[in-house]
Amino acid sequence: MTQESPTYTYRGRSLEELVPRIREELGDDAVIIGRRETTSGGVGGFFAKREIEVDVRPGESTAAAQAFREQLAAAHQRQEEEAEDLRPRPEVGPQIDALPSAADVSVDDLFPPAPPQQSRGLAALFNAGLEPEDDERALRAERAPEPPAPAPAPASAEPVVDVDQPTGAFDFLQATTPVPEPEPEPVMDAEPVMDAEPVVEEQELFLEPPSHPDPTVPGTSVPGTAAAVPVGPVARDAAARMAGRGLRPELAETVATEAILGLLPFTPDADPRELVLEALARRIPILPLRHGPGVVGFVGPGGAGKTRCVARLAAAYARHSDLPVAVVTLHSPDEGSELTRLLAPYGTDLHAVASGAEGAAKVAGLRGEGLVIVDTPGVSPRNPGELQALGAELRALAPDELHLAVPATIGPDAARELVRGVRELGVDALALTHTDETEQLGTVIGLAIDARLPLSYLARGQAVDAGLKPAAALELARCLVP
Repeated sequence: MTQESPTYTYRGRSLEELVPRIREELGDDAVIIGRRETTSGGVGGFFAKREIEVDVRPGESTAAAQAFREQLAAAHQRQEEEAEDLRPRPEVGPQIDALPSAADVSVDDLFPPAPPQQSRGLAALFNAGLEPEDDERALRAERAPEPPAPAPAPASAEPVVDVDQPTGAFDFLQATTPVPEPEPEPVMDAEPVMDAEPVVEEQELFLEPPSHPDPTVPGTSVPGTAAAVPVGPVARDAAARMAGRGLRPELAETVATEAILGLLPFTPDADPRELVLEALARRIPILPLRHGPGVVGFVGPGGAGKTRCVARLAAAYARHSDLPVAVVTLHSPDEGSELTRLLAPYGTDLHAVASGAEGAAKVAGLRGEGLVIVDTPGVSPRNPGELQALGAELRALAPDELHLAVPATIGPDAARELVRGVRELGVDALALTHTDETEQLGTVIGLAIDARLPLSYLARGQAVDAGLKPAAALELARCLVP
């Protein structure tokens, strides 16, 4: 064969598949000069099919093929003899590289027809000279069912560059012998996980607002917005001031973000601080103003200022309203002496009673005609017995409104505990007391927002005449954003 002979490349799943095509297209004396293993298909390197590529040149002489056929016959004879006595295989096997002209061996010479009684497959024939375990592996591979081969790929129409050097027949066929893929190891089922016992959670009285991005960071945005909207230095400062005056930092950040994202688009020229104030005021719940006759009660722990709230409310209506006013003190430790002193300038009727039923009887005629204000003994949110007893007395009095006196000096945890403890009494609103003793009004304001309890009155100082006024959302907001 001359140097100018073209080289053709064939691809298939096995050499047995390619041989008929090579013979048909290039003749029986075609010569295999190179082979490669490759893959096709698959996803990300997985499930790819293994294939082989062979480089073939048309042949011109079969002299070397005849020599190789004789070598193969001798190898086959040795294999048959060694199979009988299981003696070790000889170290030397027929290889194409040992022939005088290995490059001229044809496909027909590589695969002579085997006698039917001796047909053990191509892999067994060319494994002569292997170690016993190698031969057994080849035989097992041959017996394994081979998956159906896909349609043969068309031969390359153009000659390809020969990059591989001719290899020996032994090496070539050993590499292309079909080997069954190992079966995947069974995956052990995970141990069953025991179902956890259901946990019954205590009813949450405080509703936390959804979390928002940090409005103190420029360029933050709320999830769902198309683009980040800067909060601005004024809004960031307002959020910091609210947090510094007792409002939960998360709530302060939420309010500042709502001001910029919710209000600024409608009033782009507005002062950012005023927008923050408006956003906070929108969140603070306020009890509607009191009007007309009815029964109003105050509860709270000792020292919360509920008795002074009773005196101030009674004095305000006694001085500036036409409604008749009466005060009932229930289980008063001092028999109502403090209230008597506080109400002396206003001529208000005071009834010290030992039970709710007694108090209801004393004010029965006034219930629909005037204002009845009820003072109660101090209770601890951790004393269920006191709370149950007070609840029974209040049911007899049947107040139209029940206000919980909460001092502005209370801490966040204590405030939440207080609301949880006394809410079963039927609390309708929070009266914020001792507002002159601290600037940390954000604790109780945040408590009202989280617990969804409206604020009713603000109390400050010791004076009876001017120490109580109705709560206003915008005024409270300005207390947090001065």
